[in-house]
Amino acid sequence: MVVLLFLADPHSNAAAGQQLSAADLAAAKAAYQRPAPQPVENPALVELGRLLFWDPRASASGRTACVSCHLPQLGWAVNDPRSRNDSGKLTSRKSPTLLGVGHLGSVPNGWDGRNVSLEAQAKASISTGSMSMRETETPVKVEVIEQRIRAIPAYVERFKTALPDAPVNIDAMVKAIAAYEAAFEPGPAPFDRWVEGDEAAISEPAKRGFALFNDKALCSSCHVGWRFTDDGFHDIGTSTTDLGRGREVKDDPQLQYAFKTPTLRSVALRAPYMHNGSLANLDAVIRHYQKGGLDRPSRSPMMMPIELDDGERADLVAFLTTLTGSPEGDAAPRLPD
Repeated sequence: MVVLLFLADPHSNAAAGQQLSAADLAAAKAAYQRPAPQPVENPALVELGRLLFWDPRASASGRTACVSCHLPQLGWAVNDPRSRNDSGKLTSRKSPTLLGVGHLGSVPNGWDGRNVSLEAQAKASISTGSMSMRETETPVKVEVIEQRIRAIPAYVERFKTALPDAPVNIDAMVKAIAAYEAAFEPGPAPFDRWVEGDEAAISEPAKRGFALFNDKALCSSCHVGWRFTDDGFHDIGTSTTDLGRGREVKDDPQLQYAFKTPTLRSVALRAPYMHNGSLANLDAVIRHYQKGGLDRPSRSPMMMPIELDDGERADLVAFLTTLTGSPEGDAAPRLPD
C-alpha cells in the first residue's frame, strides 16, 4: 500500500499554509493515474450477468433486483441511509457502491468484509439476504427462483452460450452477476484529465483541495491509489452499536466498529455518507474527520486531529467533485420474456 503524506509535521503552523512542492505534486498525481480497464474474458457471461442484475425475477418476490440497491446513475450506490430488502423492511446499513469492485482481488467485499468474493455476496443476497424474503411468513426457496429463470427460453440459451457445461442454477447465476459487477469501471472523470496533463480540467479550488487531500488533511492515509481506497477496514469513530468488521472477526480489538474504506470515485453522487448514512454531505464528512470521531481503543491511529478553515473544506469538496465519472453506470437492458 502506498500512503501519500508529504509533511513531516502536518500540525505545525508552517504546515497550515504550505502547498505541495512541484516534485511532490507530480508524484501525487502519478500515484493516482488510472490503469487501463481490465479485459473482459467472457463477454457473453458479462451480458448474462447484466440481465440478471437488472431482473427482479432473480429475487424471491419477483419485485426486487440487484439494481434496486445499486443504482447506476449514483455510481452503483443509493441516496438512502438504508435500503429496503425484498421483504419490504429497512436493512441495517446503506448499500455500498460497487464501483471498481473488479479490482478487489482476494480482498473481502462489503462494509464488514463478510463476503470473500462477489459471487459469495450475490449468492448470500439471493438465497438468505436482502433478496430472499426471509423475514416474511412465506419465504421463497432458491429452487423456485432457479426454476423461474430456467422457464425462460431466452435465458436458457444465454446460459448455454456463456457457461456451456453449467446447469441453470444459483451458482451459475451468481457467477454471471459477479462477472457483470467486476466490469463496473469508474467512468473517466475531470480529475483523470488533469492527471494526464489538462490543467483546465479542474478548477483552482479543486487543485488546492488535492494538495490538502494529500497533505494537511491526511485523507490519503486511507484513500489511496486511483480508486482512492486502501481496501482496508478502519474504525473512524462513527457507530456505537454496529461492530462492522468486528462482528465477523471477533478476536481482533482493532477491528471493532471498523468498516471498509469506500472508493471516492463518484463520491459526490451518493450522499448521505458512511455505512449508516449518518453524514448528510461532504462538508459534514470533512468536519467529522476534523473532530476525530469517537475516542475509543479500536479507533484507527490514522484518525488524527486536523485543523481546516471554511475555505479549505470548500476546496476539499471541490476536489472530491472532480472524481465523478462521465458516463457513470449503465443503461437498463431489455429483459428476456
